[in-house]
Amino acid sequence: MEVGTDIVKISRIKSIKNQDDFLNKNFAETEIEYINKKSDKAQTIAGLFACKEAILKALGIGIGGGVRLNEICIFHEQDGRPFVQITPQLNYFLNLKNCNTISVSISHDGDYAVAFCIIC
Repeated sequence: MEVGTDIVKISRIKSIKNQDDFLNKNFAETEIEYINKKSDKAQTIAGLFACKEAILKALGIGIGGGVRLNEICIFHEQDGRPFVQITPQLNYFLNLKNCNTISVSISHDGDYAVAFCIIC
C-alpha cells in the first residue's frame, strides 16, 4: 500500500492568467465539463489538481515521471465521491507496485483544497 497527499491554495488557481490553457494542459475533457458545471470553479480545479498530484506521489513518480496530469481522469459518483479511471498509463505504474486499486478523497476549507490517495 502507498499513500500520497497534496494541498493547493485556491487563490493561486484564481490568479492563473489563462485558465483555458491551464485546464487543457492538466485536465481531461470530461473533467473540464465537470469543472464548468460548478459555481466555484477555482475550488473544483484546486481539488482535482491536488488529487492528481496525490496520485502521482502515491505512485512514486511525480510530475514528469511518465503520466501527464491530463492522462489522469477523476470522475464522481452520484453522491459526489471521487474515483479514478484506471488508464493503461496508470495501470503500468500500479503493476510496478503490485497494486490494482486507487482510492482518493478531496476536501476544501477556506482557501485550500487537499487530496489523499491510497493505492493497494
